[in-house]
Amino acid sequence: MAHNRTPMTDVAEDDTFWVGTAEQLAERMIACREIGFSTFLAEMPAPYDDETLERWIGEVKPMVETG
Repeated sequence: MAHNRTPMTDVAEDDTFWVGTAEQLAERMIACREIGFSTFLAEMPAPYDDETLERWIGEVKPMVETG
């Protein structure tokens, strides 16, 4: 968020911003899947952060698939 000049305080109370560890994000996605969600769209402000995208695919996605 700092890279995109968006202070965390600007989004701290906004439930549409999912911020946390890979485990926290996977838990939230698993909970949504349990109530019927089957598709998730991740929106990230440009310029895109390669590390974030890689961690979504390499860490969060496998936890959700096996959760």
